[in-house]
Amino acid sequence: MRAIKLLQRDPAKPSLRERFALMKAKAAGLAAETSQGRRAMLAGSVAAALPLPALAATVRASAREAEFLALAPKLLPLIRRVGPAQDEAHRLYSAGDAAAGDYPGWTREDTSAADAWSEKAKATRDANGYDEAWASANTLSIALARLADPYVNEPMQTLPGIMLKVALADLSEWWGESALTDVSRLAAEHFGLPAPEPFFQELVEAGVEPDDEDEDDDATSATSPIA
Repeated sequence: MRAIKLLQRDPAKPSLRERFALMKAKAAGLAAETSQGRRAMLAGSVAAALPLPALAATVRASAREAEFLALAPKLLPLIRRVGPAQDEAHRLYSAGDAAAGDYPGWTREDTSAADAWSEKAKATRDANGYDEAWASANTLSIALARLADPYVNEPMQTLPGIMLKVALADLSEWWGESALTDVSRLAAEHFGLPAPEPFFQELVEAGVEPDDEDEDDDATSATSPIA
């Protein structure tokens, strides 16, 4: 099973979509101009312009989407708990860093100051309940992933299906990207525009996995504490 990341992506770093656009642009010898913020703003504007009640009346959920929506009574209680649980784990982890003071840095010749700082931060986290908070948040994330992950790349046709994807954004950025892909596809269909590129299929072909985006971040998995 894929490891569950509990830390949010650093907003200063490019998203999966931006990184993939940059990779394609480099291959074409062009400068990348894709912006996640602009794409999200555009998607929001298009969604606001659509006659949603009329559109919803003409769109029916597929069998797979109906299965996903049927999970809502199980997903929503977990969704309501996972965000606060993650926030508490972050708070307690940060308290350890704060108690240790400014990070002194290290050199290959002498790591003693950095080691002492790490030990002090860990001692604070051992005492403040961080490990228990992390385990609780991680348990919720795993429970959500086991229910929802089979549907992350499933195209949703209805507004409730897309909104349920958005509600899972605390689980990973992949869900927000998946929902944006659905909105872009529906907008193209509604306005008679060219269909957007199959974003997730392109990522698979390029060898990019959901967890790759945070490979350099201070992130956690189901097998290690937040670091």
